[in-house]
Amino acid sequence: MLLLSLGFLSCSDNEPTEETTLSKTNNHPSINKSTNLVNNSNGVIYSNYAEAFKTAKAENKAVFILFATEYCRWCTKLKQTTLKDPKIVSRLAKEYVVLFLDRDKSTYPSKYRVKGVPAVYFTDKNEEIFTSMVGYHKDPQDYIKWFNYIQVELENTQSN
Repeated sequence: MLLLSLGFLSCSDNEPTEETTLSKTNNHPSINKSTNLVNNSNGVIYSNYAEAFKTAKAENKAVFILFATEYCRWCTKLKQTTLKDPKIVSRLAKEYVVLFLDRDKSTYPSKYRVKGVPAVYFTDKNEEIFTSMVGYHKDPQDYIKWFNYIQVELENTQSN
């Protein structure tokens, strides 16, 4: 029953077959300056993987990656509700470079095995994955818990 309900909270499809996903049109650095989803400290939501990690290294920040698709209603709902929560917006602005990628069109490394969307990955500035989750999570407190976990992980890696 639990697996059945999770299917309704995420959209899935065939996994991309190549090392990177399909789009040839996303070859240049692309930054979405729209602030209608998440208003981070520099007003930027990145849509180019390389550019986001360049910024993460320069600003010494972790990266919040949202994989979505154009047709996924749960992705849209996540962007329009949970990611607009003031607590989430504040934490993303202070602690993360925010990267939104289209699972089917954006270019990104094959280590991200994105089968269902929405999928969120938390990484450090060096592209090391801390954790990931698939599906729509309505409760902003879920993200706050993950943010706290990442904060502890970052402190542990910096002290070693």
